[in-house]
Amino acid sequence: MDQSSPEHYPIADFIKWHAQKELELNPSFQRGPVWTDPAKSYLIDTILQGYPIPKVLMRTHIERSSHRIFREVVDGQQRLRTIIDFAADKFKLGARSKEFRGLNYSSLSHEMQDRFLAYKITAEQLINATDTDVLEVFARINSYTVPVNAAELRNATYDNEFSWSVQELSRKWTDLWDLGVLTKRDQVRMLGHSLVAEMYWILLNGVSDGGEPKIDRMYDRKRKEFIEKEEIEHQTNWVLDLMQGQVFPAVKGEPIVKRPQALMIFAALAHSRFGLEPGDVGDADMPARTENTLERLPLFVSNLTYLNEVLRSEEPPRELTSFYGHSKSSTQRIASRKDRFRVFCMALESSLES
Repeated sequence: MDQSSPEHYPIADFIKWHAQKELELNPSFQRGPVWTDPAKSYLIDTILQGYPIPKVLMRTHIERSSHRIFREVVDGQQRLRTIIDFAADKFKLGARSKEFRGLNYSSLSHEMQDRFLAYKITAEQLINATDTDVLEVFARINSYTVPVNAAELRNATYDNEFSWSVQELSRKWTDLWDLGVLTKRDQVRMLGHSLVAEMYWILLNGVSDGGEPKIDRMYDRKRKEFIEKEEIEHQTNWVLDLMQGQVFPAVKGEPIVKRPQALMIFAALAHSRFGLEPGDVGDADMPARTENTLERLPLFVSNLTYLNEVLRSEEPPRELTSFYGHSKSSTQRIASRKDRFRVFCMALESSLES
């Protein structure tokens, strides 16, 4: 097999090859056209906005007698099919393309049509490759692929109002994650999606056991509709704005702001401002709501600084032994979350150092 270096072709070339029957989109080792309409809209919007998309692999055959080149798409046929169908006005862009929602190719301005046609796709050509060669390429690519985690799998599985909302807020609050909540690697692996989804769960259902199966169930429940979307996004943004602007800068990068603690800090602030359902905490153990949340932020930040010192210590104060232990152990179980939620709610009420 002769393998070329990557080449960059404008979309107009792929459209021309398809029209001239020099591009085969569905060889035997590719899946059929199964993309949903929202997924198609998101791809086209990505192109119109000028963001990169993954490269495609093509098996290239040179026909000496006709002087023609024929290309079979080894990987990327759903992307190319979507692009070619859009250029042929076969669908309009949906909600995932906010700026271009409701438009097809012909409805775009001439400038945007030109941008679309000129957009370059990176293609790796496998010249005169046999089926065995192609399967070997797939095997070698997959041998270096990191297995998908639960958040990445949900991102690939769910394509609806709920999943879009989670994605958008996760991207919106990267500056907050960078204060020590999530590492850049965590963000690349979409753990910000899991964190936002759990925040949604808390606002909808209260503090409860955590874990990926619980998040999966919520995604499944919201598969068809997310009627609370506007209210939940408003409440989440309100609390996260508070955390980013006034709470976390004083303890940036410290153990007290890492994901497990950040989630319970979010819960305490949300409960203070909006009131939470008892959830798995239970009515009897649910902390009382604190009035005047904004006025109590200086006290709250002071208490977080103190709690961070406790987490860094080798022997915690007797009254915070449970908080210390639960912060070091399984932070997803309700026993841990319930205790830490209680302490963070107390941190809005009075000084913990006394």
